[in-house]
Amino acid sequence: MAPFKLHSKRLQIPRLYTLLRWLFLIVISISTALVGFFQSMLVSSLYGLRSQFIFSIVLLNENVFVKFLQYAGFNLLLAWLCCFFMWVISPAASGSGIPDVKAYLNGVESPIFKNFFTLKTFIAKVISSALAVSSSLIIGKEGPMLHAGSILAVVMGSNKWMQQQMEVAAHWGTYTYNKEQRDLVAIGAACGVTTAFKAPVGGVMFAMEMSTRWGKEITWRCFLACAITIVVVREAVNLCSTHGHCKSLQWGSLIWFQIKFPTPYEQVWAMILLAIVGGYLGCLYISFNTWVCVVRKKWTKFMWARIAEVCAISLATSLLFFFMPVAGRCKSCDSKNDDECLSGGAQFKTFQGFHCHTDHHYNDLATLVFNPQGYVIQALFQAHSGTFSFTSMLLYGVIYWLMAGITYGAFIPSGLFTPSLIFGGLMGRMWAEVLVAMHVANEQAVGFYALLGAASFLGGLMRMSAAQALILMEMTQSPSMLPFLMLVLVISKNVGDCFNYGVFECQMMLKNLAFVGLAENNSKKSHINAADIMKRNDGKGDTLYTVEAGCVLAEALDTFRDNAAFPVTMLPADPDDTACKGNFVGMISRRNVAELIDEHGVEAEAIDLTPRVEVAPIIIPPNMPLPFIYRIVNAEGFNYVPVVRWNGPLEGLVSRADLVHVQNEQLDKFHLKEQLEKMAKEIEAGKIIGSMHLDNNIHANAFKHIFSNPVAAVREVLDKDDQPVEVRDTYYLAGGDKGYSAAPASHRPSNDVSHRPRSHIGLDPTGGPAAGPSGSTRGDESPAAGRSTHGSSAGATAGGAGAGGHSDVEMGGGGGGAGAGQDEGRGGGARCEGNGGADERTPLTAGQPSSSTGGIE
Repeated sequence: MAPFKLHSKRLQIPRLYTLLRWLFLIVISISTALVGFFQSMLVSSLYGLRSQFIFSIVLLNENVFVKFLQYAGFNLLLAWLCCFFMWVISPAASGSGIPDVKAYLNGVESPIFKNFFTLKTFIAKVISSALAVSSSLIIGKEGPMLHAGSILAVVMGSNKWMQQQMEVAAHWGTYTYNKEQRDLVAIGAACGVTTAFKAPVGGVMFAMEMSTRWGKEITWRCFLACAITIVVVREAVNLCSTHGHCKSLQWGSLIWFQIKFPTPYEQVWAMILLAIVGGYLGCLYISFNTWVCVVRKKWTKFMWARIAEVCAISLATSLLFFFMPVAGRCKSCDSKNDDECLSGGAQFKTFQGFHCHTDHHYNDLATLVFNPQGYVIQALFQAHSGTFSFTSMLLYGVIYWLMAGITYGAFIPSGLFTPSLIFGGLMGRMWAEVLVAMHVANEQAVGFYALLGAASFLGGLMRMSAAQALILMEMTQSPSMLPFLMLVLVISKNVGDCFNYGVFECQMMLKNLAFVGLAENNSKKSHINAADIMKRNDGKGDTLYTVEAGCVLAEALDTFRDNAAFPVTMLPADPDDTACKGNFVGMISRRNVAELIDEHGVEAEAIDLTPRVEVAPIIIPPNMPLPFIYRIVNAEGFNYVPVVRWNGPLEGLVSRADLVHVQNEQLDKFHLKEQLEKMAKEIEAGKIIGSMHLDNNIHANAFKHIFSNPVAAVREVLDKDDQPVEVRDTYYLAGGDKGYSAAPASHRPSNDVSHRPRSHIGLDPTGGPAAGPSGSTRGDESPAAGRSTHGSSAGATAGGAGAGGHSDVEMGGGGGGAGAGQDEGRGGGARCEGNGGADERTPLTAGQPSSSTGGIE
């Protein structure tokens, strides 16, 4: 019975961890729902206060200049308070948060994340987002809500006990821990989207399209979390409505409303044209906003400048929106009641008498400008034909598009979904009015085209298809719209892909986030292998031996400041021959190298690195095609992938930086990095306006290609698979030692450092420590004192270096795991003490120190 009891104890931790994970799932869902409800109530209260104030000033017979000062002053106060709260609490709360969350789910490690997932950032995000949305700035609160949900997931999953359970349940230590942490972020993001749009399935799909690592388990966990979230949100709204405190909730959020749209299948051609125009306007918005963000970097290097910019944008928005209704048209009311002047689910003021001197008439531009975002969206989707004149919608749409492009990226929590719905709805209604005038569509189809216009602009802007279709369908509670939404989103996404990347990818590039997979589709055409992009082990690089002198380690830290980790090999048979490579052992983090130097001193002649070396969970052969490398890195979020041939020597190292470099320099057909650098140089030179007209403009070239050969352009868009990847060589375990003779097409040159003279005192030819001063070997104290690695790999060898022969150090073959290959001194696969990366990295523990054992991701 003793073995059975021992086995039961071993199973207690995984069972307890699984139970706790379920509990965390429920807590994250409920917390995100309550936070979203609280934020909606806060926005609604501010909207109610702002609306009553605006009604009191725009409808009174006072001096226009005085009314403008009151209107602009109120908006400026809210915008300044938004910036002030972020400056005092956490500046990391600025921005949408979606590009950063998407990069983190991709496996990116960046100093940006140091304060990105903290409780202070969460508080600043919720409060500042409500203030910014209420200040008439053209932003939404959906992106910040996604960020807030992700922060809640990280904060709740970063307590010390939970991290310890993650490590105990992990097979590869820190790798599984990071995966679990990122899964929590994905779940939190899905709950945030569900809270913002009341769309649980859309929230799951949104998180799925953002993440590059997805599995069946995370799918049902997200479904459960989003189901709990939507139930809590609905019950909170019902409870609040029962007690009469949620009358103004519709002012500050997208409330539930059900619209019955027609299904004109015979007008598919009109939908396709709308999708093409919306997709191009979405990608044009991305180019304009990217230029604005590059210009913004020139003068927003200081906090006061960033706050001043937001105040200037607020004043400009107030100036345009206050005087714009002068150009509006006076329309007849549907009802004699002022509060029901327009038909629709949301009954709100329509500013009767504002520049209209006839009773029971309203100003259509004033209705669009002064009303809350939720009401404007419902009016665009529900109001009958003729409610808004074509000229009013055109004027408002152009100014709205320009100001949205300027506002996004400023020092405020800003979302893009609500502005996209409003602009896309305007575009769709204008197209519908044209079709009604041509007697192609009837008046009941105006709202139908407004929704499709919003979908087309979203597709060209965010390049998401399934998530956006489900969100719009669930938001309007109109399942019959799903086929049309799918058609429009797919077409608009492909139109946008002809000109540039999505808005989130461009924002990641602007923030210097090492996002891998930006040009993954183009990697199939390049026929690039691992040997073409790897940093070669040529004796002049950053490769360390298992035993090194302290001065060599110090020189490596000083020379390769950007390296978060170093590959470690055995001492080659002929140390003086630079062409002779040592067998690969593993990776050692920069932090652990520094700790070894502090422990033994720079003057030490022989420092054993093996106690801190971590076994690589995966290695790849030199001929592995680039698309496979992208899949491996995206699937697990690795920062380093060793390149090892079948007989064990380290050929080189493919890092995340190498993949980002090759995609930016060779695979990016839009040359985004080159365009940004050139644009920044022209802006620094004072050519701010001229920087918009770059040579080889991507829009001009794309149009030239489309009009010169439209058949080829359409075929290029539709043909995504291209030709199969060419494999130039294959390694077999029983084959001879065939050298890899293919010359690299291009690879990142290693730092040009002369060959470091290694002090071989204290080293034997096998790479292990030699006899000490007393003539005796270190024996049991010497890790890896008589073994070597011959990892056999005919492809990507997951789980270890392969099941090769025993020579010096056994690393754990095949999928054997972290504990395979243990020996007396090294305890093969023992994890190091670092935090899994560069010494400047901070774990996402919301201010709490990480208990994670080390690892190289």
